[in-house]
Amino acid sequence: MKKRIFYPLFCCCAFLSLPLMAQQSPLLEKYRMMALDYNHDLKAAEKNIAASVEIEKSAKADLKPKLSGAANFQYTGNPLELTLDAPSIGLSKTVEGKQLNYGGSLSLLQPIYTGGRVLESIRMAKHQQSLASNQAEVLNDAVCYQTDMQYWSAVARQEVVSVAEDFRNSIAALVKTIKERVEVGLVDPQDLLMAEVKLNEAEYQLLQAQSNFETGRMALNSMIGVRLENATELDDQIPMVVIEDSVWLSTGAERPEIRMAYDRIRIAESTKKLNDSQFKPQFYVGIDGSYSSPGYNFKKDLDPNYAVYAKVSVPIFEWGKRKSEKRASSFRVGMAEDNLNKVMDQVELEIGVARKALSQAIERVRLSESSLAKAEENEAKAVERYNEGKVSVVEVIDAQTYRQTSQVNYVQAKAAAQGHYSELIKALHGYDYR
Repeated sequence: MKKRIFYPLFCCCAFLSLPLMAQQSPLLEKYRMMALDYNHDLKAAEKNIAASVEIEKSAKADLKPKLSGAANFQYTGNPLELTLDAPSIGLSKTVEGKQLNYGGSLSLLQPIYTGGRVLESIRMAKHQQSLASNQAEVLNDAVCYQTDMQYWSAVARQEVVSVAEDFRNSIAALVKTIKERVEVGLVDPQDLLMAEVKLNEAEYQLLQAQSNFETGRMALNSMIGVRLENATELDDQIPMVVIEDSVWLSTGAERPEIRMAYDRIRIAESTKKLNDSQFKPQFYVGIDGSYSSPGYNFKKDLDPNYAVYAKVSVPIFEWGKRKSEKRASSFRVGMAEDNLNKVMDQVELEIGVARKALSQAIERVRLSESSLAKAEENEAKAVERYNEGKVSVVEVIDAQTYRQTSQVNYVQAKAAAQGHYSELIKALHGYDYR
């Protein structure tokens, strides 16, 4: 079974979490900030943090004296009567209670010792505030990552539109050349029909690419909080991924998920102490002041009075309840520690997989770039040989199609590399949104 030392390991590894890479696209950085400002989940998370701050203030208020007031009014139809008879001395006296009882009182209560309940409640509130802050950071990372993916998808679709336009233009130029050759009787008119069919197909692909691009830009606009029909500015092309050394040095020890796991351990420990505090002595002192009628010595009018007191309560026998709750709380602490082990394993795996995927994606970009260069050279030679009458139009169309496919593969490879790059940034908690 894998064991870990929790708090020391967390503190020792924290210095390895370095600031990650500079942004490759100023536009992307701008849209990340817009998405963070617009996201509704993040707004709710900010309110959750504000609420946790108020809970901490409320817990601290329990350290101070509590002042409370009360007022009462009571009408008794048949008040009490007390008759004293002493015939031997000739005394007969009747004392009658008042029908009206009314007044007001103030009480001041100060806890002296509560078994650690008040102090632990404050610590619990701080842990919950830390948990809320870390949950917000998880959302921040998720929003930045989703924005990255949506942005690079939109840029890739825009680039595919350019590829489709280039392909359409190439086929259109071929159709023009074939028409000229058909007019002088150098080629079969069937070649023209084949090229025109391919031109229609290219036009169809261009329309589809444009539709896909508009859909992708609308999705980006929705994420960053602008009107769907806005022509949001994008990079012309997807840049190549440039990896900095900090990507390989960072360990992800500052991941908010890990800090959340530590928060849950501390919350479980505070819960254990809070449960135990109810079985410890409780000591309070207080002052009560009243202004009521009947007053002191059965006075009819309102009369002031006061009382000073101290109160101690000590649980003596609870039928094993304290031991059972203490064991249950210890199990919960153990569960939280096991959860930390699980989270650290998941983070380690996520970082390793992201690094491996990024390395492979960069290699695919290199291969697709090489294939594109060869496809362009092949197309140029096919057109040249067709003009010389050495190859058929089918070979030229095939060469143009191969070049288009290579261009699309190159764009998709770059988009995938950027996606894996963003995935690694998220895994390393490297987004700079502060």
